[in-house]
This record gives sequence, C-alpha cells and structure tokens, in this order.
Amino acid sequence: MPEQILVVDDDPALLQVLTRFLQGQGFAVEAHQRGGTALAAVEQQEPAVAILDLNLPDLSGLEVMRRLKATRPDTEVILFTGLGGLDSAVAALRLGAYDYLVKSELKLPELAAVVERALERRHLTRANRELVEDLKQAREALAQRRAQELVQIRRIGERLAGPLTLEGLTQGLADLIWESLPLACLSLVLTGPEGERWGEAHRRRPELSPEAQAAWQGWLAHCLACPADPPSEAPCGWALMREEMAADGHRGLAAGGRPEPFEREEAELFRIFLLQGEAALRNLLLFEEVKSLAIRDGLTGLYNYRYFHEMLTQQVGQSRRYGWPLSLLFLDLDDFKVVNDTLGHPAGDVVLKSVADYLKRSVRQADILCRYGGEEFVMLLPQTPPEQAAVLAERLRAGIAGLRIPLPERELTVTVSIGVAGLPPHTDGAGLVEAADRALYRAKEGGKNRVCR
Repeated sequence: MPEQILVVDDDPALLQVLTRFLQGQGFAVEAHQRGGTALAAVEQQEPAVAILDLNLPDLSGLEVMRRLKATRPDTEVILFTGLGGLDSAVAALRLGAYDYLVKSELKLPELAAVVERALERRHLTRANRELVEDLKQAREALAQRRAQELVQIRRIGERLAGPLTLEGLTQGLADLIWESLPLACLSLVLTGPEGERWGEAHRRRPELSPEAQAAWQGWLAHCLACPADPPSEAPCGWALMREEMAADGHRGLAAGGRPEPFEREEAELFRIFLLQGEAALRNLLLFEEVKSLAIRDGLTGLYNYRYFHEMLTQQVGQSRRYGWPLSLLFLDLDDFKVVNDTLGHPAGDVVLKSVADYLKRSVRQADILCRYGGEEFVMLLPQTPPEQAAVLAERLRAGIAGLRIPLPERELTVTVSIGVAGLPPHTDGAGLVEAADRALYRAKEGGKNRVCR
C-alpha cells in the first residue's frame, strides 16, 4: 500500500504540480488548499508526511502543524516558505517539523529526497519504538520470576538505558554480569561488520593463577578466530557459560567460567543479561543511524546545511577562545544547471557524488566538509590561516578540473569556483560566510574555474 502524503497549499497550480509529481513517485496524495479541510481529512486517515504552506487563507501553517501533531504525532512535517518566512520555518523546526523548503528555490528532485528522508525517519522512529516496547514487554514477563532476577533486570535497565557508546555498552554489561554472578573469569568482546573490535572487557579473580589466565585467553582467542568452530573443551576443565549477541552486522561474544558447576538459574540469568545487552545494542545502533540521517545529506553522504551552521558556531567560539585561525572555503560547481538541463538530473547527481567523493578524499580529518545546498559545498578549516586555505583551494580546484566523471552517454569534466575567507577579529560566523560568499562571487565574475579571496 503506497504511503499517504498530505499536501496543503493555497496555490492551485503548485498544488496540482506537487500532486502529479508525488503520485508519479508512487505516493498516495491528499491535496487541500485550506488548513481546515486538511485537518478534517487527517482525522479520517493518518498521513505519513504532511507538506504544508506556512501561509494559508484560513489557518497559519504553524497552527495546522500544531493541531496535526497533537493527533498524529508520527506524521513528519515539511514546510514551504518564502524567503521572508524563514524565522517561522525555524520556529516550526523547534516544534517538531522535519525540514523546510524555500518556494522560490524549490526543485522537485530535492523535494522527493526530503520526503524520502522524512519517511526513513518515520520508519526508524517507529521501529525503535517497537523495539523499546518489545523490551518493555520482555521485562514485564521476567518480573514474574524470582525476586533476585527482578532486581537484576532493573539494574540492567538502569545501567544500559542511557546514552552509551559501543565501548560503554561493553564495559557496562560486563560490570553487571561480574557483580551478579560468581565467576572466576569473564570476557565480553564486541566486533563490527568487518571483524574490527568496537569494545572489549575482561574480568578475573585476583587469586587466579597465571596458568589459568593463559588458558582462558588462549581459549577466547580460538573462539574469536573461529566462531563457527569453538573449542570442544572448556579451559582448565571449568564449567562454562557462553552466549552470543548480534545486531546489524555487529557481533558480541560473552563467556564466563569457574571451577564449580553452574546452576540452571545462573545460566538463565547469564542468557537474560545477553538478551538485554543485544536489545541495548540494537537501540544504540538505531539511535546512531537516526542521528546520522539528521545531519547527513542523503545524496552525497556529506554533512548537511544544518550541521554546518552548528559546527560554524562551535568553531568560531573555539577560534576566539584559543586564538586559533579559522578559514572557510565556499565552492560552487560552474554551469551545473547546464548538466541538469542537457544530461538530466540523474547525471547531475552522479556529478555531485563524484565531486563530493573527491573532496572527502582530499581534506584532513579535522576539516568539516558539508553540502551547503544544490551544487554548493562549504569547508571549515580549523587552525588554518587564509593563506594556507587558499593553497588548499587551488589544489582542490585543479583536482576537480582534472576529474573524469563516467556517464552512460560520455565522460564528463567539470570545474569549480572557490571563495576563500579567514575569520577576522570581531566577526561572527555569519560574517565569515558572507566574506567567503563575496569571494566566490568575485571568482564567478572573474571567469569561473578560479580561486578568489
């Protein structure tokens, strides 16, 4: 069943264009020119995404959004605004809107991309909620067991429910198991999709002999090297508990051992710890994915406009505090509209991805590379004076001019104009952006395919 999209705009021509376009993308579209009729329709059916004009004849777009969110909180809202309504759009973002688009700059492929990202966030949010609900139900079922298990489940929730890193999850889960079960040795190792280690925790009794420690480490190394063929015998002839967890390509191995046999209840409690740890791992990975979607451009994978402005404020503050230089590069592909008009938007997307990939390969890890919008890119260069930034800009310009971008029709070359600006005293982030933008304008006026400061 196609996703339902609600479109509300008082311009009938634009409403018709958006309806046809979104239907062509495979969506079911409910179109209205007034906020009141749109809200009445929402009472009958929940839209997955609502596209609202800020200025409607009967209700403001913000009021429509407020009422819609009150009854349909899972609906993602995208706002249309003119340049003069950006303050209202920003206010709407604070109230829970997913994104906004400026009408005068509207491009249908960008609208489609924003709608797809909004749907992805809706699906991820719902999936995360279902996981949390599953976890809650599991805890309620376990509450029927013995009082000791109930206490341990509560401790797991308290320790693992907060914001964690993969290393923090590994250490926290190991601490819970070690504090709750009498073990001689405990090891917990978390690996990533390529087998890289993301977290590792080991616990042992102080009186454990060096020979026993060496035997345990050898057994563990064999398990990690050959997960499909674990050793048939436990180290030191001990009793052993071994459990695995997995989520989105990440795998975890937990093993605990001691000379004395384990009770059935102890083995069950050990398994419960790992089940809860796996649920926490899934939630952590989902949270990281949702967070990445919020700050990444869907086409190029670069940081987006919103993240750039967050980092701009941060970097300007650090530059002022520590007296570090800060520079900004403003890049714009030359005559990119010609590519879209003659070869089509898919070819334009290939060009943008190719340039973005080149830029990612060409900058330092500390540099902050973002897609500013359309064919524009920005690059914040911490601890870099403008003279040095200009050298980098010239190298990037020459490198992009030398790219050979393979397309189905032919091989394509592009050029870029770059504006360079350094942060002068008593200037804020907006001033730095304006200075780089002015330099970019001079580069365009001077014939393009050049660097200007």
